[in-house]
Amino acid sequence: MDSDHRNSGREKAANLVRHGATIYYWKRGLLLLAPTLVLDRPTSPLTATLRIACREPYTIEVEGRSLRTRASLVAPRAERRRVVAINSDIALFYFPLEMSEYSGLKDVLRGESLVDLPYAPFEPLLPALRRAMTGELPGDEARILIDDAVQAITGRTAPAIPARDSRIEKACQLIDVMPLDEVHLDTLAAQVHLSPSRLRELFKLQVGTTIGEYARWQSIWRMTNLWKEGVTFTDLAIEAGFHDLAHADRVFLESFGISPSSLIDSRYFKLVQCH
Repeated sequence: MDSDHRNSGREKAANLVRHGATIYYWKRGLLLLAPTLVLDRPTSPLTATLRIACREPYTIEVEGRSLRTRASLVAPRAERRRVVAINSDIALFYFPLEMSEYSGLKDVLRGESLVDLPYAPFEPLLPALRRAMTGELPGDEARILIDDAVQAITGRTAPAIPARDSRIEKACQLIDVMPLDEVHLDTLAAQVHLSPSRLRELFKLQVGTTIGEYARWQSIWRMTNLWKEGVTFTDLAIEAGFHDLAHADRVFLESFGISPSSLIDSRYFKLVQCH
């Protein structure tokens, strides 16, 4: 029964993008592009999401409100009930609002779960988005595209990212290479010469997320990087430090509303890593 349920869930996830998709990914970031995108399972990812249709408008339903549009912004943790984008050439951006470069999006949301955005500011981005749709856009240009999208929404340049305390930078570097099940606050604190409470406080202030959230996303990143033909998803999840594949799926669903077992399935997705 559990196996049938998992297979059904993966089949639904794979069918989200009938005609394939391209995904650019980096630490705590994701940009998904697809000719057609249908999401029919409620999700409430921790990040804010921007959807831009390069062609046909799409329909999105969030917490009881349905909207037909070509550009919209959804708040973190707001339940996306349904998204139907047929022949839309849609671009889906994920923005962790805790990070300083995305803080201006909070002013646009103003406590709303769903905001209909004017389309004109995004038109200069369309040539790059169309190149990204097929994976032709280099990874460094995709990162610039993220900043351009934020500027199109807010009308102002994203703020410069402040330098981190060297101890927090070291903590991030340690977490980046540690399996998830080996990340412990006390151990990290001792290695960077901070008390556990001070490390927790300073990390959240400078990184924009908790140590646990950062570690979970880094493990997803590691799992994706380890993927190659012939390796099972379960083996990948365990090597990255998850208890099992269900644990990895749950963490990624919480963050992005997509399961990693569908994300790294080369039959449906083309992955482009952005360092």
